[in-house]
Amino acid sequence: MFRLACPLSLLALASLASYVVADGARSFEPTRKHGGNHAPINTRSAEEVVATLGLVPNPEKGYFIETFRDTDTCGNRSASTAIYYLLEGSAGSSLWHRLDAVEVWHYYAGAPLVLSLWGEEGPVRNAILGPDIFDGQMPQVVIGKREWQSARSLGDWTLVGTTVAPGFSEEGVEFAPIGWTPEES
Repeated sequence: MFRLACPLSLLALASLASYVVADGARSFEPTRKHGGNHAPINTRSAEEVVATLGLVPNPEKGYFIETFRDTDTCGNRSASTAIYYLLEGSAGSSLWHRLDAVEVWHYYAGAPLVLSLWGEEGPVRNAILGPDIFDGQMPQVVIGKREWQSARSLGDWTLVGTTVAPGFSEEGVEFAPIGWTPEES
């Protein structure tokens, strides 16, 4: 039987307030500021989640924080990186962009999120990242290397994580011109 070495629920993650950086990763130290009695993360505002996780504005829209940068390398960059990313529904879709690496999106909390993906051939495909696997949502979506992507929250806000391998590099991201869509190509 599979057992987690240290089980930790999403609700527990939402109440964490301090980070400790060690070996390239941020680990969390739970606080007792809520005394164990706190509102579930999905009842919180985007502002509360942003403040609690220490997220900062992201150039493609929304908020993020890098939580892991592998100390192992692949060529001249980290072998992998991970972030939290929060996108508010009122922000609209994130900017179309693509990476020179594979990116895996993970759903954490809030509303489902639509990932629009385009690989330069065929129509745009949409994947819904969310918790309801019985209604066509997926808790994880893999985006191929150099595949165009844009995200849109289907509610007030969505909290996801992304893992990139090899690790994210600013030189490895390409943004489409503002207003560009794959249909124009």
